[in-house]
Amino acid sequence: MNAKSGSEINIQFTNKEKFRAYTRFLKIIWQYNKPLTLFRIIIIILGAFLQPLEVYFFSLFIAAIADGSTDKALTLLIVVIISYGFRRLIGELTWSQADDWFMKVATAATQQKIWESVARLKPEALNEAEVRRSLDFVREDLWRLNRLTGNSEWFLRSNLKFIAAIGLAMVAPWWISVIVLADAILQAINLRSESKNDIWTATWNTLDGRRIEYTRYVFLDLQSYLQLRLLGGEKSFLKKFITANKKIISRFRKVALKSIRNRTVLTIFHVAAYSIVIIIMGQKALANPEDLAILYIALNLFGLMGEALNGISGSITSVWSDMQILAYINRLMDKTPEKTTGRQIPQEKLIIEFKNVNFKYKGSEKFALKNINLKISEGEHLAIVGENGAGKTTFLRLLSGLDKPTSGKILINNHPLEDYIPAKWRSAFHLMLQDAILFQDFVKDNIYYGTDSKKDEDFSYKKALHIAGSDVVIDSLPEKDKTFLGSWASPPGIIPHQVSGGQTQRILISRTLLHGGRIIGFDEPTSAMDANAEMRFFERMLKASGSRGLIFISHRFSTVRRAERIIVFDKGQLQDQGTHEELVNKKGKYAALYNEQAKWYN
Repeated sequence: MNAKSGSEINIQFTNKEKFRAYTRFLKIIWQYNKPLTLFRIIIIILGAFLQPLEVYFFSLFIAAIADGSTDKALTLLIVVIISYGFRRLIGELTWSQADDWFMKVATAATQQKIWESVARLKPEALNEAEVRRSLDFVREDLWRLNRLTGNSEWFLRSNLKFIAAIGLAMVAPWWISVIVLADAILQAINLRSESKNDIWTATWNTLDGRRIEYTRYVFLDLQSYLQLRLLGGEKSFLKKFITANKKIISRFRKVALKSIRNRTVLTIFHVAAYSIVIIIMGQKALANPEDLAILYIALNLFGLMGEALNGISGSITSVWSDMQILAYINRLMDKTPEKTTGRQIPQEKLIIEFKNVNFKYKGSEKFALKNINLKISEGEHLAIVGENGAGKTTFLRLLSGLDKPTSGKILINNHPLEDYIPAKWRSAFHLMLQDAILFQDFVKDNIYYGTDSKKDEDFSYKKALHIAGSDVVIDSLPEKDKTFLGSWASPPGIIPHQVSGGQTQRILISRTLLHGGRIIGFDEPTSAMDANAEMRFFERMLKASGSRGLIFISHRFSTVRRAERIIVFDKGQLQDQGTHEELVNKKGKYAALYNEQAKWYN
């Protein structure tokens, strides 16, 4: 494996790795629905051999007629009709909606395995360049899995057809077989050349190609479109789109002209070969009518052999072009999953201790946190303050286990955090990130994500709505908590609805409260709320928290001063801690931040 350093990573997989990825996905499909997969294999095998057999029997029928063998001709006629009917049935079964069913089964099977693997990833694995690149491929090239079965069937069918065509060619004179094979090989080589230089993929992976795709995204995404209109930038955006389109169309034109030239030459050769066979065998048939059977086989061989070799060439090219992507996804699925074993969360009061903790993000030389030593007890109400980039969010991410310390230890009741079952710890310490999002789903489903809708915890559904003030938000929605939130994921007939930033935060807070946790962390949960809404939330929250611990990051000192203990971060270091009054009297960093904000209210 060779990887480039930096933000761009390009992994070169061996052919063995690519083939392993390909066969792994085929195995996933087989195990998901064995009867349906077996049915597809059987009809592909039958479909590949039935047409050459029908041609062979029909040639015998022609020979029997030419020979005047009435009884033999009648028997062969029945065989031909039966073989034709059987081939027709197999063809209908192959291309019926059972094909769509199988394609959907294959897509569902492979995607399910991918999402199951992603769901088991360690959160810190998302910081790895290879994982991010693999996820990019999953997002951009998942459609390739939709054609995996189709291409595999195409390859199998074409190889079987080629075997059947070779068998039929053995009945014809050797020189006819040579001409037919040469014609088919030339067509296959040309198709291979065209498929290998896939102009669609080549142009997509250019700046112009991505610009065209991004234009589609901007004009269909409401927020992006409104921003563009506010800037008055729609004309310049369209100008770039038109320029990119012209460049790509020019590339398509160049490729098309080359294809037209090559196919014209091949057509001339094909017609010449076809004419030679007809002229020579036609003359022989005039002298000996039984040679009409050979002529019939020869003319059908052109189609059968050409279709088989073109299919082999095209399917190999298509499958091979997908193997690099499949290998990336396969590598992602092979990542070590997050552990599901370890220490259980203790029932007694939780004591969290940071001991000489340092942390820097991958690829950065600068420490985001330096030499942090701190104790936190379950039941405490803490506020974390500091300027942007001081390390506040990083501290909460380390505490939740989303990131691991570069050095030092985080202890939970004197045991390292990494000894505990990660999922259990995230339930005990539940964190609402600053950039938390609502999913495109119904309001109630959004709130219940990650928890059991039937469980009755300290924060009931209605109580969680009331504390955050999202009950008011939901009452204003057209379908209350059955309103679909989002922009594009709703089906026709369900009108999606969008909420403001402050409304979003209220619903997110309700989700966090309902999820529970013995300690709850909030990273600027009210940044989009007005001051009154924020004050009401914290008053309700502090009253309802009971024995729960609360840790929140905020830049509003009207909120921060309510905390039992305030922790001050500055440039990645723990600068100070204490109550509001203690820190103001110290006249340190906290006092400076507080006075800077307070002067705007005087």
